[in-house]
Amino acid sequence: MVKLFKKILVKDVMVKQPFTIGLDEPFSRVWDIFKLHKIRHLPVLDNNRILKGLITQRDLYRIISPRKTLEGNLIYDKSELDNYILEYVMTKKVVTLSPQDVLGKAIDIMVNSKYGCLPIINTASFLEGIVTKIDVLKAVGKFVI
Repeated sequence: MVKLFKKILVKDVMVKQPFTIGLDEPFSRVWDIFKLHKIRHLPVLDNNRILKGLITQRDLYRIISPRKTLEGNLIYDKSELDNYILEYVMTKKVVTLSPQDVLGKAIDIMVNSKYGCLPIINTASFLEGIVTKIDVLKAVGKFVI
């Protein structure tokens, strides 16, 4: 089984067109994207679609906690969120992989560093995709089940 993960390429399991956010967008867009698309990891790109950072749902919760409605939904005050500037609160030093890296390398990094995702970039730092723990589990599931 371990040998199998050394043969599967990251490009074959990654999400090829992940949701992203622009570096200069209002911070409230982070929550909007998370909520709308039911995701937890958001690559941050500049105007040339070059990866500049990453913001996660966990980062957002650390920055400012949501309120809970009577129905149990989490909500934020957009104007309160927009007091923050994405560039200053995102993770800037992001561990990345290339599309040609093997799945085993992604698993090793995610497990040992406790990362929930790894952006996938080409040699020009252009975002090619993203691999999350869920993507890894789906790939493993194909070979185990």
